[in-house]
Amino acid sequence: MNLRRVSVVLLFGTIFQLVGCQSRPIVNWNWVNDRAWAEWRDDDRYMTTWHEKEAYLEELRDQADSLPIAEQRQHATALSEQIKAEKIPVVRRELVRTLALFHVVESEPGLQTALEDSDPDIRIAACKAMGTRPGKVAKDALLKVIRSDEDGDVQSAGLRALGGFEGQDVYDELKKALANRDPAIQYAGIQGLRRLTGQDWGEDPETWVAGLEGEAPEIVHDGSESFIDALHPRNLFR
Repeated sequence: MNLRRVSVVLLFGTIFQLVGCQSRPIVNWNWVNDRAWAEWRDDDRYMTTWHEKEAYLEELRDQADSLPIAEQRQHATALSEQIKAEKIPVVRRELVRTLALFHVVESEPGLQTALEDSDPDIRIAACKAMGTRPGKVAKDALLKVIRSDEDGDVQSAGLRALGGFEGQDVYDELKKALANRDPAIQYAGIQGLRRLTGQDWGEDPETWVAGLEGEAPEIVHDGSESFIDALHPRNLFR
């Protein structure tokens, strides 16, 4: 038995000892590690295709809410650690999507890491995940993204998610977005304000400013969210 086989046997032996009789084994995250692929690429018995990885994460997402809290914490810890180490963007994105469904404090480090990822799609996924978590940690993380991220799509995702929180700082940041020169960010601010205030004053930023300042705004649209509403002339030419 060569050294590679010995290493694999020892690895699985260690995992077995750690897992014991849990209802669902905590995954060995080495299967999404590109260095592990390089070591095993010539041996079909140790190859794991991307479809298998994706299927496993999909299964884990489906089961996340039903797992015992102790297992949720273990999975969240493992996912958070792998997000920090993973080199492949598409794998990181799927890891973040999976971690988003584990509503335990152990998931926060991984989501914080994802908010600073070099890939904007991953930062967007992390914003959406943070938006589902009540509390100061998530709110402060979203405020930081909105104020510092240079990608407009990421800022927009942060604004939409921020609408699920409360506080003067939330209100101020969403209102500030109405004055942004980017119509997409204005629109995201409106979406966030809808969630925060429960009001629906259409899609025109000026109408929203009037409403927030206590005036009786003239609503241009019927308030239904659509791409057509976002392109209304009063949003584009002022």
